[in-house]
Formats: sequence, C-alpha cells, structure tokens
Amino acid sequence: MRKARLFTAVTVDGCLVENLDWLPDTQGQTFLFDHQTWKQLESRLKTEENITVLSPRPKTGQSGVHYETGNAAECLRRMKEQEGSTIWVLAGPKTVSQLMKTDQIDYYELVIVPQIGASGTRLFKPGGQPLDLKLKRHAESDGLVFLSYERER
Repeated sequence: MRKARLFTAVTVDGCLVENLDWLPDTQGQTFLFDHQTWKQLESRLKTEENITVLSPRPKTGQSGVHYETGNAAECLRRMKEQEGSTIWVLAGPKTVSQLMKTDQIDYYELVIVPQIGASGTRLFKPGGQPLDLKLKRHAESDGLVFLSYERER
C-alpha cells in the first residue's frame, strides 16, 4: 500500500505560510491538493504530473489533473490502494483534519519558517486527539528547519 506524506510550511507558532516558494522539485511525483492550495500552486506545477485536486468546482480538459468532488479521506484511501509512489498531500487545515481523523497520513513533512506572531490560519486546530510521531530526519538551511516525522502505529 502506498504512503501519504503531508508537506507544508508553518511559522514557529504553527500558522500556515502563505508564500509557497519553499516547494521542492515535483518531477514525477503524485499529489493530492485541496482546492485552495491548488489555486495557489497551479501555475507553478507541470500538469503532466499525477495530480488529484479536491474541488467542488472541477475543471475539464486539463491533462494530468484529476478533479475529485467527494470526501478527502475516501479519495486518499483509494489513491493509497493504487500502485505507485508516495502521495504528497498539500492542503489546508480542514482537509488535513479530515485525513488525520481517519489516520490517512503516514508522514508529516514540515518546513518551519523563522517567523512568530503570524496572523494566518493554524495548521493543527486544538482539541484533536493526540498523535504520536517519530522524528525521522531534520535539517536546516537558510534559517528554515525541515522536520520529517513518521506516524507511530
């Protein structure tokens, strides 16, 4: 079964970063986006990639992009059952929360941006169930801290 890897950037105090210049090389990857994140990144990604977008307003005629109007957790479950590489999830808090509640995310890749006091949206909302993670990798570059966690099962 394929693995799902959440990838996002947050400030030190846990707010989503609006500027998405930190996106890594995406050549040959499989992605699951929510509608808002896709709108921000659509022009920067090659549409021949394997991309699924959760959207209430699907577009047609876009090569390499599949639009899904249903439930995020069900969509990711189906994607994980297919053959292929890791699925990179780039989404906001609502979608992330749905995927966490159904235990669909296997890895959490966080880029910590050196900023505090952001007025943005928090990635992880308070009040959820505790989630145990194991640190797999960490690195630092130009003030950014890259943390890679695996979901403990």
